[in-house]
Amino acid sequence: MNNKDVYDVSVLPDNILTLKGEEFFRVVRSLVGEGVCNILEIQLIDSAQNLLNTTDVFEIFKYDSEEINDIKTRSCFKMRNGEYIIRTGVLNNMIYLKTTLKKKFEEQHHFTNDLRKERYYELINQNSLLQSLIDWYSQNQFTNNCSNKKHLFMLSFIDTITKNIVKSKQNYRYDDSVKDFALVLYILGGKQCYEFIRINIIGALPNLTTINKLIANAVPILTEGRFYFSTLKQYLDTVNVKFGFCAEDCTGVIKKVKYDVTTNSFVGFVTKFSNGVPICDYYSTDSFEQLQCWFDNIEKASLLNIHMFQPIPQPNRANAPASFLMSAYGVDNTSTAIDIINRWIYLFNNCIQNEIRIIGFSTGKIFASEFSSLRNKKILISL
Repeated sequence: MNNKDVYDVSVLPDNILTLKGEEFFRVVRSLVGEGVCNILEIQLIDSAQNLLNTTDVFEIFKYDSEEINDIKTRSCFKMRNGEYIIRTGVLNNMIYLKTTLKKKFEEQHHFTNDLRKERYYELINQNSLLQSLIDWYSQNQFTNNCSNKKHLFMLSFIDTITKNIVKSKQNYRYDDSVKDFALVLYILGGKQCYEFIRINIIGALPNLTTINKLIANAVPILTEGRFYFSTLKQYLDTVNVKFGFCAEDCTGVIKKVKYDVTTNSFVGFVTKFSNGVPICDYYSTDSFEQLQCWFDNIEKASLLNIHMFQPIPQPNRANAPASFLMSAYGVDNTSTAIDIINRWIYLFNNCIQNEIRIIGFSTGKIFASEFSSLRNKKILISL
């Protein structure tokens, strides 16, 4: 007789793995007797899972306790030196019980896996999308590395969707490539376009709160009116450039004042200047009366003035480096030509200090008209 015949799981009820307490002990009594059942009962091993997780059921006999003396006497031989030896029948019955339960567990586990596989096959046969995905994954698995790299984002994108759609929204996760894609889509397509795609492709893209956090972490926070010469220097070093053009121009904006928590100041009023150079954090106050005074007497900026630096690449470089935003601040249309020239002198001198050479300036139509007043005037500039 082989082990398959000895450990016949058919003697166990189909629901043995779910039985607990007295129902479980009733099956144990009928299968291996009262002695083994008593050993389990006194240890509160009241289910098949509990028994299978117990390493040594007989460890209890190593201890001296009045509560187990009766069970110990019936299940063991007491030697003259005081040691106890478990009776062979009790030992064999326990081995038989645990082995049979283990085989039953494995059988049900295999049965469950088989059912799952059958269900998968049914789903695949009924869904052309799953068939196409399996074919696509199979093709990419055996292609060379070069071709595989071209599909890395698509793999991440599909994996992200399939993993997220079975989770709650609070548990959605996105890898770095999907986050980068989401940022580019948001910047190029805008908020409405991004939200339209995100809502209709469930689990594919992070929400706007996450996007704003990514932007805040990826892009240095600009302070209104501050010029970032050292940051420009760092950028030019990365692209190995020291020369460039500086441009200044305005674009229309909606008049609105907002509080900037990073600088503890208000942004949106017309910027104050000192010799053409914007004064940073001018509208910073803890006084409500002062703020009210500004709202009553200071114009809100209708234009946003920005300064860009365009690096000039080396002759052997095919593509020009991207432009760099040096500064931005709110203005109206009351700037003078002298203000602009003073500002350019300030930019030129600070760039020289950072080993950056500006070889030309340009301005937009709004400011260009101001220079007509200087047509007949002589201006001496020392650089």
